[in-house]
Amino acid sequence: MLSFDDGPDLRGTPLILKELDRRGLKAIFFVTGWRLTGDRPEEIARRDLVRKIARHGHLVANHTMNHKNLCEHSIDQAAEIDGASEIVAQTTGVRPLLFRAPYGAICPSLLQALEAREMPNVRWNLDPQDWKSEDHDQIYHYLTQRLSQLRGRGVLLLHDTHIASVEALPAILDWIVRENRRAVSESRAPITLIDYSVMLPQRTPPETGLETIVANLASDAGGALNRFLGNGRRVATGDPSPLVARARPNN
Repeated sequence: MLSFDDGPDLRGTPLILKELDRRGLKAIFFVTGWRLTGDRPEEIARRDLVRKIARHGHLVANHTMNHKNLCEHSIDQAAEIDGASEIVAQTTGVRPLLFRAPYGAICPSLLQALEAREMPNVRWNLDPQDWKSEDHDQIYHYLTQRLSQLRGRGVLLLHDTHIASVEALPAILDWIVRENRRAVSESRAPITLIDYSVMLPQRTPPETGLETIVANLASDAGGALNRFLGNGRRVATGDPSPLVARARPNN
């Protein structure tokens, strides 16, 4: 799975979006709230860019308001988490469902805060530490080596604020295509790029009042369904009613 942290960035993010769109891939963008505040032209442009991320089918997620270590005692965890969620919701119309802690920080108080908000903390296991290097070849070689040895699920961490990662991304994705062709020819399992849906929290939808009706229909499938349709003879004898006849061509 592809994920990008710390943006949006007016230089790097559009290039990543173009590359992902060209390949039909979806990713998670963990954005920092401070980049979306203010009325200067670049701040307005970053808000427009986040809306573009969402319009293109990617997931905009919470990376705190100010990118601070939330496990330091002096940090207001609630303000950092809720502030970022609020600005993303105001910008995109959708409240973030996923969270990533800056620096990978983890502590009991943070886990409790996230649990109270029903926000999974998405970590990673493929990290080229691109913030240390401006060499896109180094990032490419590190990740392709790790991917060639990967067993199980991999979550790739890159930063759209670091141009070396932006430049390395097309070559990394091309390598995956070549590797998958080789894997197929050698009867090996290919690398499958999955989207963010596997990370989304499973939440029970609120009751609508129809649950009792559905339960009654399920417990008395024949009689209750026939009474509901108002035509017991046709359903009971198997004669096709007009409703059933019209539904069949769409199956």
